[in-house]
Amino acid sequence: MAIVPASEPNLNASLFLCITFFPSDRLATAVLRLVSSFCGMILDDANVSSRFYMAAHELAENITKYSTGPKVSLELALEEAGSSCILKIRARNEASADRLREVERRLLELKTTSDPVKHYDELIHETAMVDGVSGLGLARVRAEGGLDVDYKIEGNELTIIAHAPVGRWRGDEQLEG
Repeated sequence: MAIVPASEPNLNASLFLCITFFPSDRLATAVLRLVSSFCGMILDDANVSSRFYMAAHELAENITKYSTGPKVSLELALEEAGSSCILKIRARNEASADRLREVERRLLELKTTSDPVKHYDELIHETAMVDGVSGLGLARVRAEGGLDVDYKIEGNELTIIAHAPVGRWRGDEQLEG
């Protein structure tokens, strides 16, 4: 299993939210409500907020569905770099060796494709007749959400990071109250 570098949380992030939970659909739904509120509260652009919510939804669905461990986590970090801000969603779970090999193959294809929309369309055609597995969620994050995707595999732990620059966010003075 190859390890592909993925950035770790910036402890100096302007805002940081980490939620660790048992891999269940009900808890994932509750976590997603929190993510939606968080994005809506900090981002000035509803379109950007909905793209990050969609990414969080796809990531939460994957970590819950494929986890072999007792807990999963979803993290959001708003990091400032000079005059720009980057919002990152990081999902972590444990998975079987077979699953990790498959997701690594898919993520490497997704990360290296020059045309995310074409890649997404090809996956739709490839998986249309396959029962039980679509494999479209992460491709959707890139194609529809316009987010970049990185990943890291350490032992049996998978970390997937979806991230993109965000234009504006509501600073501390606007978050009070």
